[in-house]
Formats: sequence, C-alpha cells, structure tokens
Amino acid sequence: MPNVVKGSRPVKMMVVPYRPGQRILFALLVLTGVAVSAAGGWGYAYYTTVLAQQGEQADRRELSAQITELRQENEALKRQAAILDRLSAVDQQTGAELQETLTALRQRVAQLEEDVLFYRQVVEEETKETGLVIGQLDIDATRSPGRYRYKLMMRQLDADGDTYLTGHVNFNLVGQMQDQQVVLPLRDLSEVEDELDIRLRFKYFQNIEGELALPEGFEPDRIQIAAVATEPVSKRINEDFGWVVALE
Repeated sequence: MPNVVKGSRPVKMMVVPYRPGQRILFALLVLTGVAVSAAGGWGYAYYTTVLAQQGEQADRRELSAQITELRQENEALKRQAAILDRLSAVDQQTGAELQETLTALRQRVAQLEEDVLFYRQVVEEETKETGLVIGQLDIDATRSPGRYRYKLMMRQLDADGDTYLTGHVNFNLVGQMQDQQVVLPLRDLSEVEDELDIRLRFKYFQNIEGELALPEGFEPDRIQIAAVATEPVSKRINEDFGWVVALE
C-alpha cells in the first residue's frame, strides 16, 4: 500500500506514452506557420509600399507636366504683353499722324465736292437751253372707250443740220388701280412700242406716236417723261405732265 500523508488529498497519476518525435513535428509546424505569416506580412507591406511609390511618381509626373505647361503659357503671355506694349507705343506715335492725314483727306474731299457741284451747275446752265428738249405732248380721245392717241415730239435745239442727236426716252403713265399707285410703261399699253427705252436718233425732231389702251380699272393721273441724250451733248430730262385729254 503506498505511503499516504495523513490529511492530504490523494493525487491521481496518469501514464502517457513517451513520443519525442511528435513534439518535434509540432514545434516545426508552429515555426513554419510563424515564418509564413511573417513572410506574408512582409510581402503585403512591400506591395503597398511599391503601390504608394508608383502613385507618388505618377503624381510627380503630372505635377511636373502642369508646371511645364504653366511656364510655357506664362512665357507666351509675356511675349504677347511685350508685343502689345510695342504696338501701343507705335500707335501713340502714329495716331497723331493718322489724324492729321484724315483731316487733310476730309478737307480735300469737301473741296472736290464743291468743285463737282460748281462744274455741274455750269454744265446744266450751258445745256439747259440747248440739245434735247420736249417739243410737244398730246393725248387725244378716240371713239373706243379706254383707247387714246398719243404723240410725243422730241426736239434738238441749236441743231446745225449735220449732227445727229442720239439717246432714248421713257414714257410712263402713273395712276391708281385698286386703291394703289401703279406705274405703267408705254410698251404695256401700246402695240407700237415694245421697248422700255425708246430709241432716239434725229437731226431736228422725232415723233413718238400711236394708240394706247388703258387696262380696266386703271385711272391715269399723270405722264412721266424721262429722256437721256448721249450725243452731241450729254443731257437728262425728267418732266411730269398731267393727264389732259383733248376731245375728238
């Protein structure tokens, strides 16, 4: 019977098999797990560090490109400012000269306009009583309602018998139709004339005559005669005649 100390609790003893190889394997497994964990942590840290460095490098490149672009833009603005400064100086220098030149040109134009007006008046006075004139204009009624005989005589004053007067004349009727003013050329009213510009060529006079028919609803008011002579003296005539009809 084993010795037992009086008053103490008996201790149970358990017998286990002695296996030194299992303990060594467990220790190796623990060490391997620690090593793998350490390697994984180092790899993750290295990976995140590399990513951070790459991001910083990309940011540096972008900032460097922006700085280069801003520097180029700044240099361009400086060049533009220098050019504008030089142009401003040139403008200030030439502004007074340009103003003087413009003033002189305006004065010259005004003088030329006065000269043209003077010579025009002289020519009009010289040709007023010579060359082409309206000798006669007659409108006669016929037995047909709305039909009239017309006769326009153009003359050449101071004709020498050898010189032809050349030019043209326009014969227009002005009146009312459907409460509106209407201008009708002679070619639309007469079967004789087919041109707006009636040709003139004579030594002493030329008659333009025939019959005209007024369109229905047209009420004539006046006759416009516009004539132009090109030879032997340049001259223009513009006269209005009232619609006066001689009874047959």
